[in-house]
Amino acid sequence: MLTITTYIEQKTLDSFYFNKENFQDYFISLNDTSSAQVVNRRLKKHKGHKLEGVVIIKTIDTTMTDFMDWDDIDLMWIGILQMILEYKKTGFGEHFMAMNGHKWSIKKIITNPENLMLFRIKRNPLNFESKDSHEFYKETKNIVNEKDFFFKILQAANEFIFFREKLFKIDSVGRLKALMSEIQ
Repeated sequence: MLTITTYIEQKTLDSFYFNKENFQDYFISLNDTSSAQVVNRRLKKHKGHKLEGVVIIKTIDTTMTDFMDWDDIDLMWIGILQMILEYKKTGFGEHFMAMNGHKWSIKKIITNPENLMLFRIKRNPLNFESKDSHEFYKETKNIVNEKDFFFKILQAANEFIFFREKLFKIDSVGRLKALMSEIQ
């Protein structure tokens, strides 16, 4: 089973020190009833210029992305959709995250009866200097069913677009919709 959930900042992340136990202090799920109100306040504080967030991707046995992978959420979703579009054309797609320098990639694995894909994140080692406890977070990879991944990621992207349309300063929605249209 694959789950994909988008979280948005609800507290300034500039001084965020990754700790799985306190992620609720910093992020709110799009599905939370107060998320639009919280996120609009954040957008107004940043004058509509940035909105941090994270896309959490998990399978039954692997957490592929984590709260430490936060970045500009609009750029993250645009990058994910561009990566998928590239993948659909060539069988390989990659995206470099804007702020943290992580590289996400997906690569086709042709199998029967359905194709699989290798999902990989290489994280910027500078983010982990002198943080021995985070050594195993430098790279994550997992093999997922291609059809399931596309269904779930496009569903999550549509949820984000719908959510984003309700917010103050919706500049990125046009680009997100164009990418979704091109993918489908």
